[in-house]
Amino acid sequence: MIKNWLIYLGGLAALFIFSAFHFFEQTTWNVFLMFLFMPLVSLFVSLPFMLHAAVQGLTAAVPKTLKKGDTAEFKLISKSGNAAVFPQLRVRVSCENRFSGSKKRYRKITFFGSSKKPFIIINNSISSHCGNVDTGFVGCAVFDFAGMFFIPMKIKVRRQITVMPEHEKPSFVPSADNTRVLGFKPKPGGGFSDNYELRPFRDGDSVKNVHWKVSSKYDELFVREPSLPVLRNLVIRLDLTDKPDQNDSIIARFVYTAEKLISAQKEFYCASKRCGYFKIESRDDVKICLNNIYNGVESSAPYTGAADVFIISADGEEVVSS
Repeated sequence: MIKNWLIYLGGLAALFIFSAFHFFEQTTWNVFLMFLFMPLVSLFVSLPFMLHAAVQGLTAAVPKTLKKGDTAEFKLISKSGNAAVFPQLRVRVSCENRFSGSKKRYRKITFFGSSKKPFIIINNSISSHCGNVDTGFVGCAVFDFAGMFFIPMKIKVRRQITVMPEHEKPSFVPSADNTRVLGFKPKPGGGFSDNYELRPFRDGDSVKNVHWKVSSKYDELFVREPSLPVLRNLVIRLDLTDKPDQNDSIIARFVYTAEKLISAQKEFYCASKRCGYFKIESRDDVKICLNNIYNGVESSAPYTGAADVFIISADGEEVVSS
């Protein structure tokens, strides 16, 4: 708006000087007067449309998920669903990705015409890095045709867009067939189990669990105790950095690895400083885990069992045992 006023005042001064050099002839004087009253004429013609558009109001449809590098489309729609004519509509969008550390206020987008159909704001920078992008409309106003007067509007829409990574193949993927049984532990609550351990009879044990063959051999009562195998699990550790490009690569390799393990029906844990330890059994778990990483939400208590740790870092991948 200030730019338009400066252009107008500059043009007005130039016309005045031009008219003065021509001793304010009728033609030049008429042109000067037309230019002088142009803002008022524009306001007079635009004001009904501006008031109608401001009363109608706007809402926005924002995508929930994007792939890294995708184009973000914001659809602005009249709240009432009726057509509203905008002489000029200017919108400014704010975006903040706390995972990548970027915060931007994108310049205004200007629209002319009717809002009977949704009109689209296209932005290619929102999905430049992985993360949860908080978006909102911080400045919206309807202007007259000359862009010199305006009525402010509010679009009370704030959304979080999740930017998912592209798949990136790591140098190698941990095998899904290397689960090792380290031992057995009692099954909570007893019940059926494919594995049993024998122990001496204790007060309160059920007679149904007595192993009569072994008891007769040793002349002492022994019972079967249901047990569960203690497995050596897989933990994928993400060594995230302060550089968004490196984190994008780490997240992309993690998603690729997780997809391979889930397809092989392998359970595993994800570990990082931003989310603690998170057990993953399905693709939905991967999305929840990424959301926790993006927002820095602790998922659970630290994993304390024996595990093979698959480390994904900016320098590559490696496996260590814990």
